[in-house]
Amino acid sequence: MRLDIEPEVFRSGDPTTVTHLIALVVQGQHDWRPGLTVALLAGRFIQRHAPVYAEFMEKALVEAANPVPPAPRVARVEAANLREIFLDLRKAAVLIVENVLGEGNFVGAVAAALGDQRIVEALKDENGWLRLGGPGGFGQMPALAVRECDGFKLVKRVAMVVDSDRSEHGQESPRQKTVEKARLAGVDEIHMLAWRMMENYVPFRVWHRHFPVKDEQISKLRGMIPQQRGYHNLKKEFGSRMPKQMFPDDLSLSEDDFAELGPDVVAELRELLAMIHRIL
Repeated sequence: MRLDIEPEVFRSGDPTTVTHLIALVVQGQHDWRPGLTVALLAGRFIQRHAPVYAEFMEKALVEAANPVPPAPRVARVEAANLREIFLDLRKAAVLIVENVLGEGNFVGAVAAALGDQRIVEALKDENGWLRLGGPGGFGQMPALAVRECDGFKLVKRVAMVVDSDRSEHGQESPRQKTVEKARLAGVDEIHMLAWRMMENYVPFRVWHRHFPVKDEQISKLRGMIPQQRGYHNLKKEFGSRMPKQMFPDDLSLSEDDFAELGPDVVAELRELLAMIHRIL
């Protein structure tokens, strides 16, 4: 998440907390693009309290002369809320999904295919910047998301991605009312898939990998128009037992693999990734 740290933080903020906050930036968990005045104050602070970060601040001073690129979301850090903001920022962002293994695998594959290296890094266990949570079914997802939001004091870094369960194009999702209740309860970041469920976004190459003897069924899917295939019950083609890891680690996918599914697919998947960036 992009940070906007006010100058007073480096004048009167608790040195230990400020140093830990800078550490989150140096380690790459969060982003900070200070202007020249704040960069100079921070540089003097670092020299006094944390000389190990001096090289980072030298680079920040150079960058301060350049235009600041846009950010999905900015967290304002003030001296008055320093402790609370730091506690929120050091936690992992939380993505609530229906099935941690399935949807987690999906998000990682999409990020890699679309070249979103920050989300790929955030999902790595050794970084722990993005945590997946899921109750194993839709029914408890909203309540779990609300509870996770309650774990943040000022910067709620929780999002939810849900299947729509639509059976045809233009149909209202049977989950819409539950999702709206979650929004009203404080879960601001929710992405409901336009198509039926995550499996409908699986590229054809993946189906060929898992079901090499089902060329006829895969050809049938290819022959459908996107507005039909996107809401098709895939269990009719591949059975009720889907692979636990839908996207194999050794199968490298590209944007073209997802674009092949329909003209709007990549745009929607980028919207999903953009939502995740707003909580990172």
